[in-house]
Amino acid sequence: MVAASDALGITAVNININEAAWQTYDVDDLPLFTVTEIFTPTAVGEYEIQTMAANVNDRNSNVATASFTVEEPPVEIQSANDPNAALRAQIEASVSQIRGLEPKEPVVTTLLTRDQLQQRVENDLLEEYTAEDAHNDTLVLSSFDFLDRDFDMFSFIRSLYSEQIAGFYDPETNEFVVVSEDDTLDAGEQLTHAHEFVHALQDQHFNLDFLDDENLDADASTALTALAEGEATQVETQYILSGNINLGDLLLTALDALDSPVLNSAPPVIADSLMFPYTAGQEFVQALTDQGDYAAVDAAWANPPQSTEQILHPDRYLAGDEPQLVTLPPLTGTLGAGWTLVDEDVFGEFMLREYLQQQLNGDQVDTAVTGWGGDKYATYYNEADDALVTVLRITWDTAQNSTEFAALYPNYPARLFKVAGEIADGRECWQGNDVICLVQDGLETVIVRAPDLGTATAVLAQLDSSS
Repeated sequence: MVAASDALGITAVNININEAAWQTYDVDDLPLFTVTEIFTPTAVGEYEIQTMAANVNDRNSNVATASFTVEEPPVEIQSANDPNAALRAQIEASVSQIRGLEPKEPVVTTLLTRDQLQQRVENDLLEEYTAEDAHNDTLVLSSFDFLDRDFDMFSFIRSLYSEQIAGFYDPETNEFVVVSEDDTLDAGEQLTHAHEFVHALQDQHFNLDFLDDENLDADASTALTALAEGEATQVETQYILSGNINLGDLLLTALDALDSPVLNSAPPVIADSLMFPYTAGQEFVQALTDQGDYAAVDAAWANPPQSTEQILHPDRYLAGDEPQLVTLPPLTGTLGAGWTLVDEDVFGEFMLREYLQQQLNGDQVDTAVTGWGGDKYATYYNEADDALVTVLRITWDTAQNSTEFAALYPNYPARLFKVAGEIADGRECWQGNDVICLVQDGLETVIVRAPDLGTATAVLAQLDSSS
């Protein structure tokens, strides 16, 4: 309730909440104005209401303030409003015991139907993923033969997220969402709650905000995600093995999850990238807990993995084998008018494996990627010609690692183009619909893919002069 008075007459009253305008009233010179409004807070936190009036002489009153705090309701009130409150509390207590971490504050749990999740994905999770971003991702992946150039990445990612996300934790709002078509948590949804609660504990104890650090390269970001998801998956597995959930009911929900037409139609690189943080991440966390229980995971949060090589080879992480910095010179001047840089980032061992296994067998891939030390790729696009140029520069731990890669990589373009390579001027090139060239020099190998041999040669010359 607000009341304002002035013998000359009130002309306006403004109400702000936390310095943001909330209500404004135009008053017809009344000596006394009163109003009653309902304000419903949407989140826990501190609130301040500021009210100010003006009279007919445009003289403003002092600002009147009223402050209050919104807190989580007591458990007994939550239980009255939430039929799953007791079950949630039980799940969270079990997860805390398994992980050895206590929550520092309550978390907000939201149940969404699949249709509501679709809207949430559109509005929140993919708000900043534009059609241009999707087009650029498609160009980069197509330059490594993962996708056709006309693949509709924008629509596919939205459909995939809506189908596959069973829950997520949002560190910005301290909220996790569980997908449910009714108010009852089935076995699968209980397990999702357990998984997402691990993320809440991670955020409260280790701060998950740095997962979105724009300064992280793509490979390091994937490694951090693998630590987070691997730990949550490991705890989830222990939660099941501890008898906290009915295995028969869980099997039924798992069978329902097999009906995933979008994921089943996904290009292998997208499906594998989606699963990598959970599968390889859990193996990484398992290796750490084998060494020193969850204290070793706490230590990993203090010194996070920096590459997918460290995730795939926990011994490399434990030995402190950090990725080496690799650079590439700008190539727009070399390529000429019409060429623009689409993306420049770190490929990493995981993506290098994905790339090679399109044409090489498993043993060849393992031998080829062993000893990865660091890399950098760059993709350029000429829209007028619908042409791509991609460069991948890799450094290796030893000369033998570099030699083994250079010996095995030629199988890739030879099988892709079904032609033999031509060796000249220290490089080997293969010509098909476009050109792939390979150069090995000491601890370094360079792969260039270009529309023609002349362009590839010019790019290699620029790379050589900048070394």
